[in-house]
Amino acid sequence: MAFAFIRLAACALFIGASAIAVTVNAAEIKVFSTPAATAALKAAVPDFERATGHKVTIDFLNIAGTRGRINAGEPFDIAIVSPKAVDDLEQQGKLVKGASLNMGRTGLALVGHKGLARPDIGSVESFKRTLLNARLVAYSATGESGIGFLKVLEKMGISAEMKPRIRSSSNMASVVESGEAEIGITGVGAGLTYTQLEFIGPLPAAVQEYVYMAAGVSSNSKAGEAARSLLQYLGDPAVVRTMSTRGLEPPAAK
Repeated sequence: MAFAFIRLAACALFIGASAIAVTVNAAEIKVFSTPAATAALKAAVPDFERATGHKVTIDFLNIAGTRGRINAGEPFDIAIVSPKAVDDLEQQGKLVKGASLNMGRTGLALVGHKGLARPDIGSVESFKRTLLNARLVAYSATGESGIGFLKVLEKMGISAEMKPRIRSSSNMASVVESGEAEIGITGVGAGLTYTQLEFIGPLPAAVQEYVYMAAGVSSNSKAGEAARSLLQYLGDPAVVRTMSTRGLEPPAAK
């Protein structure tokens, strides 16, 4: 009930500020987003669409893929990538300077093949045992979560032991879904949206790594005003609280 109240309150606030303008100027907003924000955006964006009449289309792809499509000249309105990528794209003139939003961060999580017993990852030691007992652990070959997972192994001092038990893939989920790997590592925000995998839970806090996100508006956006209104909405405190229930920790989180 509290969750529903937060969403409705945020929606009502936004409607009051902008409904008249956007009813006349409804637009389609194309977003390139890191998969780390998947669950949060799926929770927040529908209320924005209902409140404004705008249509938001989101392509979820890793940061390298987003930068590649931007560099190739593909049209978009908003990019949700890492803070560094936003800075770089602003410097290159591909994002509007001063029109960015700090989105916060999401931790890493463990997912597993449906039907298998859920492993214990409640402590660092139990998580370490789970990894060392696994036949194969899949992780992203190109995403920020994959980089973070290798750092986690270093923190626990098991990088060498895990080397024959890990496999990187451009599609981590499919490796686990097929049964080739028993478990996989992904961002919490992406892991919460998998329908064919079991969400086991976030990594223990003592070894957790984070994927940080920021958003910027395209310099060549054909829906610039609508894109800015979406960023304003995503930065509203009530919407931030809603997204925090879906794996996206607020910007103030350290």
